[in-house]
Amino acid sequence: MRHEFVEVFSSEDAREEAERHRRDLADTLDALGERVAGAVGSLERQVMFPVRWAAEHPLPTLGLSLAAGLLLGARSGKPQARRSSALARELEGAYLQGRRDEVEQRPPREPDYWAGIKWAPTGPDIGTLLLEAAKPLLARLTSGLVDSFQNTGRS
Repeated sequence: MRHEFVEVFSSEDAREEAERHRRDLADTLDALGERVAGAVGSLERQVMFPVRWAAEHPLPTLGLSLAAGLLLGARSGKPQARRSSALARELEGAYLQGRRDEVEQRPPREPDYWAGIKWAPTGPDIGTLLLEAAKPLLARLTSGLVDSFQNTGRS
């Protein structure tokens, strides 16, 4: 016959044990609530920084928005002049090539005309200058976000 040790609790001991567990859970929930509130507050401050800065400095904000608009307008204002029939032939060729690739079970490939597109400018232009001017602000915002995430993970 096997003898097992069975611990016997009185009803008072069981109540005390349950109360201790409730206190531990309440303390844990309070600590988690404080950590979440701190993280949310930190993220809110990081997200609201550009809004506050824009409200405090309206003229530089206007200048940056105008420069961004000019940059976007200049980039999208360079249409590639193609005749519609040449474009239709090119699209048809791409479709047929895609169907052949599908039948031969080859992975999709990028169109040949992407090879001629310059993705990065080769000299100083307004976009590069604006990005260089915005780097300190972007670095401050991203480092603040990273710090807040790291502090949240440590706590």
